[in-house]
Amino acid sequence: MKFRILQEAMMSLPKSLLFGAFAVAALTASAAAQAPVDVSDWQGVLAKAKQEGVVVVHGAPGRRYADVLQGAFQKKYPDIRVELDGARNRTAIPRLLRERQAGIFNQDVWTSGSSAIRLMKPAGAFQPIQPFLRKDNMEDKHWIGGFAAGFTDHEKTFFYSFDGTVQHPIHINWDVIKKDQIKTIQDLLKPEFAGKIVWDDPRVGGSGNGASLTFLENFGEDFVRRFYSQKGVFTTNRRQAAEWVVRGRYPIAIGLDDSQLEIFVKEGLGKNVLPLDDSFYKVQQLSPGFGSVGVMDKAPHPHAAAVYVNWLLSREGQQAWVRVPRNSRRTDVKSPDPTLSPKPTVTYFNGHNEKYIEVRQRLQELARQVIAAPMPKKRKRRSKGSSSKSE
Repeated sequence: MKFRILQEAMMSLPKSLLFGAFAVAALTASAAAQAPVDVSDWQGVLAKAKQEGVVVVHGAPGRRYADVLQGAFQKKYPDIRVELDGARNRTAIPRLLRERQAGIFNQDVWTSGSSAIRLMKPAGAFQPIQPFLRKDNMEDKHWIGGFAAGFTDHEKTFFYSFDGTVQHPIHINWDVIKKDQIKTIQDLLKPEFAGKIVWDDPRVGGSGNGASLTFLENFGEDFVRRFYSQKGVFTTNRRQAAEWVVRGRYPIAIGLDDSQLEIFVKEGLGKNVLPLDDSFYKVQQLSPGFGSVGVMDKAPHPHAAAVYVNWLLSREGQQAWVRVPRNSRRTDVKSPDPTLSPKPTVTYFNGHNEKYIEVRQRLQELARQVIAAPMPKKRKRRSKGSSSKSE
């Protein structure tokens, strides 16, 4: 059964990696479990973590995430160096599987979105996270919906979402669009909006695919298909999409990155670029974005990993996280933006839950079938010495 699941999950990887992925699954299924960390002796854990001296973390791309995942932790624990890899999952996961196939286990902690569950869990790349966590970080009172509500995997064991940000699928520049032009979502299918919409490309994983899931849950597949057909522009450059909607070139954005919009708002621009009201939807999506975490199987620095994940899930760690800006599921951490925080009167679903993986893949395939525009070219990685306004 495990190998059948792995085969389905690995379809998006190059064929040259498939054999290695199966080998990884076989190895991890038969290997003895890593010795647990005794978090009840927290001072002992700290001492051993300092001896290890480093924690290797995969995290979200971009400067704001690095400031939290690396900078804030490093400030708290200067004796534990953070080696942070900010490569996107589509690059980082195949590399990780190749390394594990070769018997190289150099990763301690993995933070990312839901593609980690789809590709890494079947390969046995994670170990249960709860043995690494202090009891005070798992108290239900600290988490929206209780602690267990944060797990995204079926087993509620391996991958935990600490982020609980409302994913608004549509943003409108109301300096360009008149309020009476959009009375229902179906109005966006009108010819008058052709050429005025920018999408975070739904043909790949990301917020455009997430927005598609919200549309599917609310309005059905026929609407999604027709919306894909509406003339628009599709990009994977989130900074560019934010600039386009702020400048009014494309005044309607699907899957807009709120953190990119915030850059312009702080400069006094785009203050009337706002999400479409919750009343347009039956249910809204509570998305962790890049804010989920797992502990790697055979983590080379297990005590440093324990210190890291406990800091990340603590009140202090989540206070750092919301500076991205994102919203934390912790009830004792103030939201940086009320529009990102769930409301008691609105029904939400977690679109990164494992049960939605196949649905998300089906939506990507539908988008590829319907959208005629060429797929965006991959952007070249910039050298460390280069500077740019975009990330």
